[in-house]
Amino acid sequence: MRLLVVTSFNDRSERALYRGFKEAGIDVEVMCSPRAPEIAELRNADIPVSTFEIRHRLDLSVVGRIRKRLKETAFDVLYLPRNHSLSVGLMASRGLKVKTIGYRGTIGHLSWFDPASWITYLNRRLDKIICNSNAVMAYLRSLHVPESRLAMIYKGHDVSWYESKASGLEEFGIPGGAFVVGFAGCIREVKGVDVLLEAALRLGNDDNSHFLLVGEVRDSSLVRLAQDPRIRDRIHLPGFRKDASALMGACDVFVMPSLEREGFPRAVIEAMAQEVPPIVTTVGGMPEMVADGESGVLVPPADPGSLAAAIVKLRDDAQLRERLGSAARDKIRGAFNIDETTRRMIALFEDLLRKP
Repeated sequence: MRLLVVTSFNDRSERALYRGFKEAGIDVEVMCSPRAPEIAELRNADIPVSTFEIRHRLDLSVVGRIRKRLKETAFDVLYLPRNHSLSVGLMASRGLKVKTIGYRGTIGHLSWFDPASWITYLNRRLDKIICNSNAVMAYLRSLHVPESRLAMIYKGHDVSWYESKASGLEEFGIPGGAFVVGFAGCIREVKGVDVLLEAALRLGNDDNSHFLLVGEVRDSSLVRLAQDPRIRDRIHLPGFRKDASALMGACDVFVMPSLEREGFPRAVIEAMAQEVPPIVTTVGGMPEMVADGESGVLVPPADPGSLAAAIVKLRDDAQLRERLGSAARDKIRGAFNIDETTRRMIALFEDLLRKP
């Protein structure tokens, strides 16, 4: 089997996936941005890489280069895991026998009235869309994407990727012995971080809980809320950090308080892999990640009272935190491990190629 991947960059899970394909005997080739830092890693794994920049969804120069490569080699599968690569890849493969597969990890932002949707996920020439959760698959069904074009495969991880924990959080002004609640992600309104701050207000002025909120702040109202004199000494906003995953590993609990349209957030996976018990809302794919009372805690969205109660429950019960954290790590080892993802992806390719 010959597989061509067209993308902009390749995250850790994707790089491990392509190496797994290679080990299984699949000839894998990657076309990506020349700025992708992982090119050397892929080439060291004997995965050929060619580069170009996809400037926009209708970049005809890129379409021509992909089509030329598809005609040069009889690829069986064309994998297009990014929005821009999906549109140019579908145009490049028109009239060719190669099977086209896309990837969808988010809920929302598609519409029958949006031309961009019709050249990507609603394009009838797309043979398969891999959804990273049942919630994403249900969303695509709601847009009348045929069931035959959908497959649910969780994005795989390896717990060993996240074993390097931060040594401490003193650099943020968090005192030793504090109970630390972590969040990592782009801080936008839809993430519900304001609800988390409202929950912090309910814990009382003498509470020893500190909140480490890592990520670019795009919600201006949040900054004002964080300055409330009742909590401002316990709210820490360091901005974007490359070591966000390790910082979350040093927290006592992790919270993802999203309000809507949440797919399968990687930050939750990273915290769970480090045995940090998660508190997440019942939004999107997160109930698939966290079993309430078994591998974390589920709370309703936009409900600061329930969120505060969950934080207090874990704050006051170290044994519960340990049990939930251990089960969370085991869940990543099981349903969400990279070997299972690789196996299921290969099975999908083989099944697709058996069909006319």
